[in-house]
Amino acid sequence: MDNIISAIDMVKDVGPTVWKYVKYQFCPNDYVDQFIAGQNELKRQLEDVEAQLNTQHNQPAKKARSQVDNWLEEARKETSVNVEDLICKEGYFENICSSRKFHKKIQALNGIFMEGGNYTNAGQSLVIDDHSIEYCTTVFKEKQEQLKLRQKDIKAQLETQCMQPGKIARKEVEDWIEKAGQRIAIKVQDLISRGECSSSSILEKKTEELKQTFEQGEKYTNASESLVVDDHSIEYYAPVYKEKQERLKHQKEHIEANLKTQCMQPGKIARKEVEEWLEKAGQQIAITVEDLISQGESSSSTNLRKNIEELKQRLEEGKEFTNASVSLVIDDHSIKGVPLLVEKCSGRDDIQDQILEWLKGDEVTRIAVSGMGGVGKTTIMKQVHNQLLKESKFNKVVWVKVSKDFDIIVQHKKKFDILKFQKRIASSLELKLELQDHENETKLAGLITQRLGQGSSVLILDDVWEPFSLDDVGIPDLVGNNGCKLVLTTRLRHVARAMDCKVILVNPLPANEALALFLENVGSDVFSNGKIKTDIEPFLKQILQKCDGVPLAIVTVAKSMRGKLNPSSWKLALSELVSKFEGIVDCLKFSYECLKPQCQECFLYCAMYPEDYEIPKEHLIEYWIEEGFIYKEGKTREVMNWKGHDILDILVDNCLLESIKSIDEEDCVSMHDLLREMALEIKPQFLVKAGMALEKLPEEHEWSEDLLKVSLMRNYIAEIPSSMPSPKCPMLTTFLLSNNKISTIPEAIFEHMLGLKILDLSYNRQLSRLPSSVSKLEKLTALLLNCCASLREVPSLSSLVGLKKLDISWTSIEELPQGLNMLTNLKYLGLGGRLSETLDELLQNLFKLQHLTVKTSTKFKWEKIGSWGKLQNLEKLNLYNLNNLNVVFGDVGAVAKWLGYLQKLQTIHVRYCLQLEEIIESESEEGEKVTLPKLESLRLNSLPKLKRIYSNSNTVLICDSLKNIEIESCKNIESVFWSGFNPLPNLEYLHLYNLVNLKSMFNEEGLGLSPLAPPTIFFSLKEIEVYGCNQLKKVFSSGWLLGYFQSLETIRVGWCSQMEELISSLAHEEENVTLQKLQSLELIQLPALNSIYTRSNVLICDSIQSLRIANCEKLKRIPLNFHLLDNAHLSYPPSLKQIVVFPKKWWASLEWSHPNAKDILLPLCEFRWIDWFS
Repeated sequence: MDNIISAIDMVKDVGPTVWKYVKYQFCPNDYVDQFIAGQNELKRQLEDVEAQLNTQHNQPAKKARSQVDNWLEEARKETSVNVEDLICKEGYFENICSSRKFHKKIQALNGIFMEGGNYTNAGQSLVIDDHSIEYCTTVFKEKQEQLKLRQKDIKAQLETQCMQPGKIARKEVEDWIEKAGQRIAIKVQDLISRGECSSSSILEKKTEELKQTFEQGEKYTNASESLVVDDHSIEYYAPVYKEKQERLKHQKEHIEANLKTQCMQPGKIARKEVEEWLEKAGQQIAITVEDLISQGESSSSTNLRKNIEELKQRLEEGKEFTNASVSLVIDDHSIKGVPLLVEKCSGRDDIQDQILEWLKGDEVTRIAVSGMGGVGKTTIMKQVHNQLLKESKFNKVVWVKVSKDFDIIVQHKKKFDILKFQKRIASSLELKLELQDHENETKLAGLITQRLGQGSSVLILDDVWEPFSLDDVGIPDLVGNNGCKLVLTTRLRHVARAMDCKVILVNPLPANEALALFLENVGSDVFSNGKIKTDIEPFLKQILQKCDGVPLAIVTVAKSMRGKLNPSSWKLALSELVSKFEGIVDCLKFSYECLKPQCQECFLYCAMYPEDYEIPKEHLIEYWIEEGFIYKEGKTREVMNWKGHDILDILVDNCLLESIKSIDEEDCVSMHDLLREMALEIKPQFLVKAGMALEKLPEEHEWSEDLLKVSLMRNYIAEIPSSMPSPKCPMLTTFLLSNNKISTIPEAIFEHMLGLKILDLSYNRQLSRLPSSVSKLEKLTALLLNCCASLREVPSLSSLVGLKKLDISWTSIEELPQGLNMLTNLKYLGLGGRLSETLDELLQNLFKLQHLTVKTSTKFKWEKIGSWGKLQNLEKLNLYNLNNLNVVFGDVGAVAKWLGYLQKLQTIHVRYCLQLEEIIESESEEGEKVTLPKLESLRLNSLPKLKRIYSNSNTVLICDSLKNIEIESCKNIESVFWSGFNPLPNLEYLHLYNLVNLKSMFNEEGLGLSPLAPPTIFFSLKEIEVYGCNQLKKVFSSGWLLGYFQSLETIRVGWCSQMEELISSLAHEEENVTLQKLQSLELIQLPALNSIYTRSNVLICDSIQSLRIANCEKLKRIPLNFHLLDNAHLSYPPSLKQIVVFPKKWWASLEWSHPNAKDILLPLCEFRWIDWFS
């Protein structure tokens, strides 16, 4: 150390210039500013992560991830370090030490800050399941089982002792049995769902209660212990029993009189359920107290109470038959129809039961059973047909096979042959037709109507391909007890809709039921000692998997494999499986061939995805647009998107695709394996090896010259060898290589693919550069490089003048690609990565641009707003992670001018822009209007500094087409609507999530609202959702404000800790307010809520269907409007179908304006926890 100090002193002696340099290098003061700035940034990040963690931690049975906890500990440690602690005593060597300390700490801060970026993403889960309860759960269930057995023994012993004359259970024994039952009924999942089990402590407590109850019951297990006492309560229950009997007797006499009158109608007989009720009621009336006592059955009040309960149940059942509007009789049917031969229908009981329920009910008169070919629709309906023959509701059940036989060509157009169809129905009805009736549609329609209108009938039409007019055919609707219920089977859901049918979808069988059906048809030879033979089982299961739950496929293959015992036969069958399915493929191909050419192309393209893949609808439609399947010059991207969804609906309706939701609730479609194989057979020019875990490109011989499209997406291809020659595929137009692990692409790979139009290399995260040969793909219309995180180099794009879509978002590109400004045909542009340039010059040339997405987290700048004026075709604007962005649209005094060019802008989506304070900034003069006439959707997410959308009171913002506003995790927003907003007559959805400082939903004064103003500003608003807004105390600040919201159908408010009132009321307001269209009201986890609407007032909601309330402990009144009927009975809104409340004890504590209200509503109630996200 002395040597170092001496060296420093020597340098100091050299001269002031050299010493100044040394001092600058080692002085700690130069690091202080950097250290303090780093600490402040980390503190802000720490606050955000803690807030997000607190929100997620409130979920039941969740705890912080260990890496998050570790990060929080490190961040808190580093932000607590004082500057003074890092500065050593004055001296040259000490300065060097201090500098090193500061340098080390700054590096530590940067490292922690970079790691923290992973936890600020709103979609990132910071918590995991609390697995500490697993052991406690096991112990808890063991104790429950022990208690259950003890309770069973004691109950059996009690029952034996109660058989003694004049004996009744001791009260403490009954209490123990009841308490034990409550303990046994507790489910761990119930505790978790209520949020009471976020740790093992509650389970441990409940386990102790089980142990205590078990020990308390030990004394009752002693055989010498008496569990009964003398019964002295018969005197009380006997009169009650007699009174109930007398009431049942009068009710029975009343029903018998009505039944006798109704049975006097010709062709009527008593309903079976009425007869059964009368018989049971007569039996109960005949039993007297004396009879029970003499038989030794009523020596205790327990049995008397049981009989009283049975009498009450019979009285309740009889109420239905005393209703004057309820018929006690049905038609006395003659022969209904002939049973159909049908094989056993495995795994379809639920569908059959649903169809039968609809047919027996009054609400549904037309049913369509829809599903892909071979899935079992006809078999199901044959079973239903035969079941209906046993029922008494219908006097005729008619089966007609329709199929494609009734399609005829008239003037080059396909038409449904009504006359031929009528003759088929007439034959099924056994109508005797005169010769002149055979060719007369009108006469035939009249005869069919007459026959089907005699009483109630069911007409089943199998395999319908075209919609038709029921009136033209002569099929009468069911009116009262006369007419016809219609059931049809079809592969085409649009036929079902055109026929105004209630649709029930038949899906393929699940694995266990598919196996059962296969084994049922393959015969007993595959079994040995009751199990499938081990040498056959693996091949059988692979074959079964290939059938993918389609009953027709399963039965066909199973029957073809009967008697084959050699494993080699099964192995051969697996390889030849496709040939075994010719009949099914022909069946499926017919559905395909019925499509228009445009829909056929779109359907075949779905085979480009991996087998069983959940295909996102938006992703698929984007491909269709770029392929040109739904592209039309001059059409907006929105219109093309609509067309894409229309085609998807057609494909789903034809059972060629299935509409599903992915695990993250994204709208997707899936393609049945057999349909995918069929598509690839139809298009042998497609080379598809998607999702097959390939590690290299297909072999050279697989690249035939006639290939049109190649899909290798979602594999593990890491390298394309430079020695590999370019595949000679001059006709290739589409090459999909997304979601692989490619790091390098050789220059020559595209040499013989000059016809390429679509090249998708997205999600190859190791790819660092594109070969220059890409510049030679002059026919390219779409180049997709998004999420190639390592990509830094892209060759010149100047020759790709036909390019319509370019996506380089989420890459490491630092400069805009050369020639980008020459791509004047671009309609879709995705930018991002580490770009530090402005958009000015670029946007001036891209005047056809419809969709602009910018995703970056570094230095992207917006300098000259005037360039927006060139984007007259822009429809969608997405801005992500622009950390330096302060204002989206802003240029002093010029906003109205340049926003005026964005007349086609439909969507604005801004998220993760940490410095953004305003969306639109304007200092325009009073009276100026800012217009976005096509804007439909505004989504703002994770903008921590955003204060307002638009705030200039001098000008008016006009967004007449705006339908959707969604604002999430913008903690500085205090009010959503304020001065400057014009009426939003088309706004339908308002969703506000985690706005922790939101204090008012609607600023009446700023918006110019008053009880006298016309209610047009929110005229179309259908849905309001408010979640996690902890400063918000009310949604509507006054009752008159509801006049602006008369289209509201749904109100959902949850997890707002300070919410006190849903609707406030002023002293001078009328007593009641109305929301005529409100269908659903949901209030969850609002601990401070004491009123839905001021206590003395009523909220009139005659359309209300669902009421869901959970954990609103302070709420004591539900202001539903009840009606007093002419017979003085109370009635709730007839539309109300469901009330879900939690906990049950809260329901018991509610106050009602009418004493019978709670009892009237009880049948609608479910007592369970409500999941906000369900």
